[in-house]
Amino acid sequence: MGSARRPSLTAGEERATAEEAAADKSAPRVAPLYKRLPHGPHRLQRNEVVLNQRARIHGALIEAVAHDGYEGTSVKQVIELAGVSRRSFYEQFANKEDCFLVTFDLIVKRDLQQIRRAYLAAEGPLEHRARAACERFAKAIEEDRKASILVVLEAQRAGAAGLLRVRRAARACEQMLGRGFAESPDATPLPVPIVRAIAGGLQGIAASVLRDPCDTGDVDLAEEMLRWTLVFQTPAAESLAERMATGLTARMREISAAYGCGPHGAEAPSRDERTRLLQGMLRLVAREDYCTLTAPQIADEANVSIDAFCTLFADKNHCLLAAIDMIGGELLAIVADPELISEDWGRALPRVLGELMRYLASHPLQTRVLAQEALCTGGDAFEQIADLVHTIATRLTEGAPNQAHGALVTEAVAGALWHTIRCQVAGGRIELLAAVSDHLSCVVLAPFIGAEAAIEIVTDERAPSATSVDGCVSPVPQST
Repeated sequence: MGSARRPSLTAGEERATAEEAAADKSAPRVAPLYKRLPHGPHRLQRNEVVLNQRARIHGALIEAVAHDGYEGTSVKQVIELAGVSRRSFYEQFANKEDCFLVTFDLIVKRDLQQIRRAYLAAEGPLEHRARAACERFAKAIEEDRKASILVVLEAQRAGAAGLLRVRRAARACEQMLGRGFAESPDATPLPVPIVRAIAGGLQGIAASVLRDPCDTGDVDLAEEMLRWTLVFQTPAAESLAERMATGLTARMREISAAYGCGPHGAEAPSRDERTRLLQGMLRLVAREDYCTLTAPQIADEANVSIDAFCTLFADKNHCLLAAIDMIGGELLAIVADPELISEDWGRALPRVLGELMRYLASHPLQTRVLAQEALCTGGDAFEQIADLVHTIATRLTEGAPNQAHGALVTEAVAGALWHTIRCQVAGGRIELLAAVSDHLSCVVLAPFIGAEAAIEIVTDERAPSATSVDGCVSPVPQST
């Protein structure tokens, strides 16, 4: 540990380190959080010095990321806050990303252990155990808000490795929830896609509280998470998987025929130069390193002149944001269905959500860019996508006839949808998004009309989502 020679850097790590060095030159000096260890003879052994330095570096990184975000944090800030030398930092971490990921792992390991202990120590029905876990989670956020910001908000900006860490942490939450619904005396097992959506909703609630503390200051976080979790507890769930799987084999064959025959979702070449540039940008982002992309590359991919690119877009970031906006326009057009704000909201919701999932399933390039590649490009893309997801959740729920069971249900719905989409993308099963639309419909309906009524609507053979190919159900492997 510490003084051992680190392995050779990959090309990506070398580039990241070079970028950090360039950023450090312009970064202002900051006051240290910790005093340096005394120079000269002292009683500390080498391993104790290393442990002391690592603890200070982790603390400094948490402080810097909470203040300036992952992208705005530099190695220079971290070492100055930690009171360590640059050499000491690079003896222990390859670069900022490496330090961030190790810090993320330490925080998540600590918090998950505490939540598990609280859950297992509670006795009685599911509500008691779920309450203990939610209270422990809320306490972790209250006690160390800056560490929670790093884990819940900023890890999604830390490239592909950060997204992977977020998925692993969510999977641990899913497993705990799944066991809770399956093993508690008064509980009923839930299908994996619904458990996954519940976990995503919890993440959405926590993210909202961390992102907008002023707007959510009066919200009881533990109570919000508990309400969201328990709304899905119903004896009707016992037959949910069987009822939703009626006719599954035939519908899966139809999905395979519709989406499984070679590449799908490819956009037809457009005569409009702007559209061609946006389509070319999406293709490049999906297969190339965004940091290395240039305007001439984008123009060549779209088969238009560089002059046309420069006329239409200020730079590649402007082009990427416009491409995301183009996808968002298609999705928002789907959820602009007038029946979502009518008296028939309950039955319109599964149909519209099925159409939304069908679009994503049949446009894998666009879905991958939204859920994965664009999040790793930095800049404003992340915020634009987050706003899009929240707007979709708002339009899906604003016409609900009843008041939601909770103040942050829209944020929970956004988290449930987004987490499900990202899991399918990460698992290489984008085409199965259409297959989980019934599960997602239950998740969106339940906080407004109750779980039993939601199940009745979704499993009713007369409901469009229960009989159409686009709304069919598929058992989703837990590894996706």
